[in-house]
Amino acid sequence: MSGGYFNRHMIAFGEIANSIERDIARALQPKPEKIHKDYWTIYEKDSFVSYHSYMGFASYEDAESFLLTDKTIVKAEQKYSEQHFFVDGVIFQSTTRYMSGTSDGERILVLYSIHHCYYDRYPDDADVLELSDETINVTKEAYRQIRIAEIYATRVDWMMSGDDSEENFRERIKEDLAEFEKEYASKDWIFSDVD
Repeated sequence: MSGGYFNRHMIAFGEIANSIERDIARALQPKPEKIHKDYWTIYEKDSFVSYHSYMGFASYEDAESFLLTDKTIVKAEQKYSEQHFFVDGVIFQSTTRYMSGTSDGERILVLYSIHHCYYDRYPDDADVLELSDETINVTKEAYRQIRIAEIYATRVDWMMSGDDSEENFRERIKEDLAEFEKEYASKDWIFSDVD
């Protein structure tokens, strides 16, 4: 028996369900410890359309001290402080350097801002998928429904292709659904056997 009525398109159900199963297993795996980063950075606006940064200062004071070692950098004038070149405002300006890319020959001094950066992230190359328990449960139900759709599509395909009679079709759907529900009820989601 091989079917063919749906041109084997019902195979896509299995591929989707397998992908969901792998993702659930990934989401349930123990997570490596996150790496915590907490530092200060200086944003230098030396172009009207972009900026670059100096990173890795332990404190605001260290970043400010680094900037002020350059005697051509001073606290920003009020006119620059009020403009929105940076989210947190402009704090310092150059006294000798101007931004590139300004329009109509406008001369704007290079500006600086100091920002606090912090984040928690998993180590590089960690294959981590974070999903809440509620989302995992809904995703398990999606998996269940797709597998049921696959069973129905396969059985209709075989009947419409002449491989099963109508009576066999109805019997086999009941058998396949009962077998699937047993498998689903005892499924170990953490150790997915899908390659």
